[in-house]
Amino acid sequence: MKEINLKVEKRVIGNKKHIKRLREYGYTPCIVYGKNKNIHFFLDSYLIEKKIKNNTLSKFIVSITNERNITTMLKEIQYNPMTEQIWHLDFLELNPIKYITYEVPIKPIGRAKGVRKGGEYISKIRKLKIKALPKNMVDHIEINIENLDIGEFFTVKNIHPPKIVILHNSNTVISAVKPIKTIETPKESKASKAKNHEVIN
Repeated sequence: MKEINLKVEKRVIGNKKHIKRLREYGYTPCIVYGKNKNIHFFLDSYLIEKKIKNNTLSKFIVSITNERNITTMLKEIQYNPMTEQIWHLDFLELNPIKYITYEVPIKPIGRAKGVRKGGEYISKIRKLKIKALPKNMVDHIEINIENLDIGEFFTVKNIHPPKIVILHNSNTVISAVKPIKTIETPKESKASKAKNHEVIN
């Protein structure tokens, strides 16, 4: 999993007027939920757009003045319902010996055999709920679908990621290749009926 360093400034918990002023000057209030204490800080809104918004499944090393470096992951992004501006960020401190539960996207690799034969590839689920120790966390899970034929399914039991626990039933279908139905044209239908009529007579 990608690691991103964030150098931030600790903030004193202020009233709504103080927080509003922070936002007006281009800063976003944040918090790290930690084991021993919660730490409030603020980030430059430009930094959020550049480093965080498109890297939500990353480890963030939060460096705060007079504090130790804290390894975190993004827990929640809160938006202003009127402007859709990012309003607040919640980070969760990662305990190196404690499993973390989160969702990751599934990334299919290759072209299914059944698609090459004319079938249609269908994704049943696009994300997996998993748990892992911080050192083993990943930002996606790859599945090789090259041998998936028409009428076959790719299930959770076909995945064997090292040091990661998938929190789905082993028979959960991830994807499948289904045959493409042929649509009979009115002309073909009429000709077919005529042929059948001749055989009956």
